[in-house]
Amino acid sequence: MQSTQNRAELAHEQAFAFALTQGAARERAEEFAGEYVNVLEDRAGEIRYPDAPAPTPEEVWIS
Repeated sequence: MQSTQNRAELAHEQAFAFALTQGAARERAEEFAGEYVNVLEDRAGEIRYPDAPAPTPEEVWIS
């Protein structure tokens, strides 16, 4: 089982890579990756019905 830190690191890496593919500069991609991890951390404590999955980097990028 992945630890919370490992999941956060993986999410950060995925969001960073996604932002780069969207043409963001490395600094902006790093900023987006941090924001994405914050969104995941905020939603971790929410009760969602029916246990909706966490948003993808694409969904956060668009919103």
